[in-house]
Amino acid sequence: MSKAFSAAHAAFPQHWKNLVEAAILETNPHELPQRIQDAQDAVMDEIEDSFHTASQSERQSLLGAINALRELRRVSQISVEMIDVGRKYGNAA
Repeated sequence: MSKAFSAAHAAFPQHWKNLVEAAILETNPHELPQRIQDAQDAVMDEIEDSFHTASQSERQSLLGAINALRELRRVSQISVEMIDVGRKYGNAA
């Protein structure tokens, strides 16, 4: 984790939620992988920093975010593969 990210994380402890939301709402397939990675990094940092002191609800939110991002990555990869196949056969949007 970079020092700049660490400083921002300390200043905004709920920053991970904003990054998860940004990944979920991203519509540009070229930006999505980086959005997902940024969100996953922030959630993992939050887990490392506060998992033992977090409430049960907060732990569930963090684990839910990781699972949602994992599924978003899986679905986005399938979508990109379908677009590539469509382009190959002249059926892409």
